[in-house]
Amino acid sequence: MWVVLASATTTVMAGSVIAPVLNLMQEGLGVDPGLARLIITTHGILIAICSPVMGFLIDRVGVRKPFILGLTLYGLAGGSGLIITDYWLLIVSRVLLGVGVAAIFTANTVIILNLYEGSRRNVVMGWRASGNSIGGVAWPLLGGFLGTFSWHMPFAAYLIGLPLALLALLTVPGTQRGAARLVNNSPGEQASVLGIVRANPILVIVYSFIFVANILLYAIILFVPKLVEQFGITNTFYVGIFISISALAGAGIALIYGKIKARLSYKGIVLIILALWVAAFTTISQAFSVWLLVFSIVLFGIGLGMTMPTVPVWVGELVPASFRGRMTSYIATFSFVGQFLSPIILSPVESSLGLHAVFLVVGVACTLLFLLFVFLLRK
Repeated sequence: MWVVLASATTTVMAGSVIAPVLNLMQEGLGVDPGLARLIITTHGILIAICSPVMGFLIDRVGVRKPFILGLTLYGLAGGSGLIITDYWLLIVSRVLLGVGVAAIFTANTVIILNLYEGSRRNVVMGWRASGNSIGGVAWPLLGGFLGTFSWHMPFAAYLIGLPLALLALLTVPGTQRGAARLVNNSPGEQASVLGIVRANPILVIVYSFIFVANILLYAIILFVPKLVEQFGITNTFYVGIFISISALAGAGIALIYGKIKARLSYKGIVLIILALWVAAFTTISQAFSVWLLVFSIVLFGIGLGMTMPTVPVWVGELVPASFRGRMTSYIATFSFVGQFLSPIILSPVESSLGLHAVFLVVGVACTLLFLLFVFLLRK
């Protein structure tokens, strides 16, 4: 379990640990800001593309080998930034890193779904979500500290993938090829991915939900710093604290997710999350004090902290065991596509209606989604 939980934080670390040295990398490599940002975002596109491939592989050969391979690739490709001085070679390493993260993310989810059941599964998935949130705060701080020595130094953090790969080799149970097919064997077991979605149309709602959640996450990450500046807070450290508040709130609620799930259905949890987001974004759009802004960000973080364990467990329980790799891999795909599209969708709102309008529009959209989800989930 500890290997699984530790490896879960590496998916968050993939971009966040080098974000503090972005400007230093730009200067060191002699590229313009747009090209420099690709160093941080390239792996995300590869995760979205490669996750279904990794899910298919996991369903075919078992979860252990792709998991160990992903951690090894993560350590080697990510850690190579310690010595790479050429921009395009660094981009290639980020492409390979994305492939490794895709394997880790999907395998990590499937391991939890396979090894734990019932309330214990909910607890462990909550712990994983909490670890991710804490990693979202800790890794950038480590990257910033290492960056004081050299822009290359934060890449050393990726080397943690190598000892984790060794520990996974020693501790993660082996899965025989096709063994998952022996679990929950039923006529639907031999269905296709499309057939499973047709048989469980609620999967469309679940994938849409995680897609929306990541659009909203990046609405906070991209636009809250600009809003904070309007309150006279320009120090980057304090601005970073505002972003971290959301992650810390999410970490706290995820720790008790097992207790929450014991009392509420998945549908009830989704509606509570959307209600929290309606309140959060509407309040942010009208915030007249820093403390009201903090309160709103905490509300969003609580909702996100409940989302992260809910989605993978819900998907895992809806699909046959032999399709868990493929069906859970789409969680990563929809998540990273949502992150990529967030600025494309919301930036025009800011340019035409203003910064506060971004949060008001998102609040209205969450209200409509709440009503839509009530209708869809009832059906």
